[in-house]
Amino acid sequence: MNKSKLWILVKNEYQTDIRNKSFWLGTLLMPVIMFVFGGLIGYLAKDSDTLQTTSNPLMPDDLNGWQVAGMMVGIFLTMFIMIYGAQIFNKVKNEKCNRLMEVLATCVTGRTMMLAKILSVGLLGMTQMLIWALLLGAGVCVLMVVAGISLPADILLDAHLYLSFVFGMLFFLGGYVFYGSMFAAVGAMTDKNQENQEYMTILTFVLLASFYIGQFTVDNSGSAVSFWCSLIPFTSPTVAPIQAIGGGAPWWQTLLDLAVLYVCAGLTLAFSGKLYTSTLLLKGKRLSPRDMLTFLKSK
Repeated sequence: MNKSKLWILVKNEYQTDIRNKSFWLGTLLMPVIMFVFGGLIGYLAKDSDTLQTTSNPLMPDDLNGWQVAGMMVGIFLTMFIMIYGAQIFNKVKNEKCNRLMEVLATCVTGRTMMLAKILSVGLLGMTQMLIWALLLGAGVCVLMVVAGISLPADILLDAHLYLSFVFGMLFFLGGYVFYGSMFAAVGAMTDKNQENQEYMTILTFVLLASFYIGQFTVDNSGSAVSFWCSLIPFTSPTVAPIQAIGGGAPWWQTLLDLAVLYVCAGLTLAFSGKLYTSTLLLKGKRLSPRDMLTFLKSK
């Protein structure tokens, strides 16, 4: 793989997306929309027992702070993969439909194009999240100053805080590469919208299953279901960080979960690269399982 061509593609796509007005409009409007939506739900929930139950059905009363933090990280990772995986899919599908891939294929390999999509969308998503984090941090600081609240020093000195951040980032990177490569391969497999949506629906349901298993894990971290789902790469990006941050898994299990996830992410990246390369120029063909196996066996 030519690294210089890869980074040229990543830089070009990232700069194109970040200069888009819709990116900044969505980035700045999303916190406002979430704030208004949360305020509306809070206002309506005051006089509705049903709304109070349905708006917070997965938050048991006996959770400690680290369990809540682990649950929030699991939710965040799942939503990030779902949102930005869909962006990878749409980018690939649009380029395949307007035949831009035919031009790019004369200059770079299909594997390079796929990896460029994954990296550029990932950088774009992290930029968006960083902006939201800065806005949230500024808002919290203003509220703390106005209310005269100070942050306890023991929280900043707790090693578990920094270890949780490291685990969250590692599971995020592994999970994003694992799912991002599949979203890219699915986008390149066909130019028919109906077939694309079928594949997207499957991936979406897998991510939703991972989300709900993660919620189960919050207060059932010692169960066999939680243990095995922390090893399965389809669910480990959600389940494993909940266990690691919430204190429900020993350190050896967390390291084993990371090792399995990264090995599977590397294998998925290699297999998806073959499938992407073999199918990106195909037009109007419905792939059979035999076709996919043939593409995976190709060099």
